[in-house]
Amino acid sequence: MKNVEFLDWLQNTNQGAFLFVLSFANAIFFPVGPEVVFVPVIMLNHSKLLPYATCCAAGSVMGLAVTYLMSYHCGQVLIDRYIPSKKMETGVRVFNKYGPLALVIASMFPVFPYRILVILSGFLRQRPAMVFSFLSIGKALRFFGYGLLIAKLGESVVRFLN
Repeated sequence: MKNVEFLDWLQNTNQGAFLFVLSFANAIFFPVGPEVVFVPVIMLNHSKLLPYATCCAAGSVMGLAVTYLMSYHCGQVLIDRYIPSKKMETGVRVFNKYGPLALVIASMFPVFPYRILVILSGFLRQRPAMVFSFLSIGKALRFFGYGLLIAKLGESVVRFLN
């Protein structure tokens, strides 16, 4: 019965603000990404793809803006306290190899710790317009790409699950 109530809530409630807040928090500190709500909603109702992907991308970029600004002003403290030296070295190598384009690639995939690259961007005082442009591209590709895949493959996934 609980699953039915959850699905009913997903379908009959406007999830835009919730997805925005979840994406915003995930970009700063929260370990759960918006996909836990975004994927089922889009599977149930493809028409919500554009507004909800926009909410996820915007919330994520705005949360990353907070991370960037914190790093810009308190970078060394954040790095010393929250980023293990091995991950820092990996982030520096990625930046050295790909430059700011690394932000697009990292922000597309939740597996890579993109927050580290954002923290490095702030610490290295990279131009905010460039950083947010690349992050916006990556997040848009991520959420609109997920949404399109789910909208196209969702029916077969639902049939498979049944």
